[in-house]
Parts: sequence; structure tokens; C-alpha cells
Amino acid sequence: ETDLLFPLIEYAAKLAAVEYGPSNKTNVSLKVIADHIRSMTVMIADGVLPSNEGRGYVLRRILRRAVRHARLLGIEKMFLVEMVDIVVGIFAEAYPDLGEKEAYIKKVIQLEEERFQTTLVQGMELLSKHIQVLKETDVKVLDGATVFKLYDTFGFPWELTLEIVEEHGMELDKEAFDMAMKEQRERARAGRQASAEQVIIPDLSHLD
Repeated sequence: ETDLLFPLIEYAAKLAAVEYGPSNKTNVSLKVIADHIRSMTVMIADGVLPSNEGRGYVLRRILRRAVRHARLLGIEKMFLVEMVDIVVGIFAEAYPDLGEKEAYIKKVIQLEEERFQTTLVQGMELLSKHIQVLKETDVKVLDGATVFKLYDTFGFPWELTLEIVEEHGMELDKEAFDMAMKEQRERARAGRQASAEQVIIPDLSHLD
């Protein structure tokens, strides 16, 4: 609740037409959005781009987490770009490069948010179909393989999947999802090791 963050919380609250204070759940989502848009802005100004590994993966995850919490508050339109202005206004004196790179920062965030909005729509369609099948067969648990496919293929946060299935009086098989995640990490680790072992030694014997 300092002047370094609260203007962002206030703006997000206004967008969502909610009040900061009474609801702890609402407060958490507002704080997440405020913290993450600040982090995104500084990271992109520092040269980080969204990707599936390293610092870029952190950037992608916090952007998607901010969007997920916005949806929990009822914000479904794209909103992150307009919050960059507030971040720059607060921090430009201490970090002048934020103002210099503002247009670039907005472009990166806009493209990534658009990409995630598309995956959200695709993931929601797939999830809706699975929920319908579960209802027709009177099954109360969404299998871990489906949850993992939503996460791995569509970048659909499992927390969002959980929230949606709970709204329908169901739950998800988190244990099976965790197992699928573990298997994926092991495959990726094995792939990196195999790649590292393939050392190419060029023939230099013809050089003078």
C-alpha cells in the first residue's frame, strides 16, 4: 500500500469494478496484477523476452498469471498494455530507460497477451467439451492427462482448469497431472543430455 504499488492496485480495481480491502481473495488478485505488471515492464526494458525457458519463461508465466487473476476479477479484455503507462509514471525517474523503451515494452506485452488470449479461448473450448462428457457419464474427476494437455499445448494454467471444474462441482486428478509433468521434465533432461553428447569435430586437416 505504498505509492510505488498502490496506484496499480487502484487502477486494476477500477477496471474490475471491485473495491480493495473487504475481500482477501480480491486483494490477492489485485496485488498479483500490480506486482506482475511492474515486473514485466522492468524485465522487458532489461532485454528479457517471453519464451519457454530461463528468464523468458519467468516473464511468460507472470504475464499469464496476471491475466488469470484478472479473469478471476471479471476482467476479460486485454488490459496490461494500458497499465504500462502507470508503471512508467511511477518508476521513470529512477529507471529512465523505462520511458525511452515504453513503446517497445507495450508492443512485447501486447503480442504476448494476444497470444495468451487466443490459447485461453482454444483451451476453454477443449475444457468445455471434456466437462460436458464428464457430466454425461456422471464422472466427477477430470483426468490428469487432459489437464496436462491443456497446460502443455495451450499454456492453460492448471489453477485455472481447477477453478473452472470446481465451478461445475468437479475436481481434477492433480496427482496424475504432477506425474505427467515429472515425465516431461525427465524427457527434456534426457534430450538435453543426448544433445550435449553429440560433439561435432570438423576435419581441419586440409587447412594450411
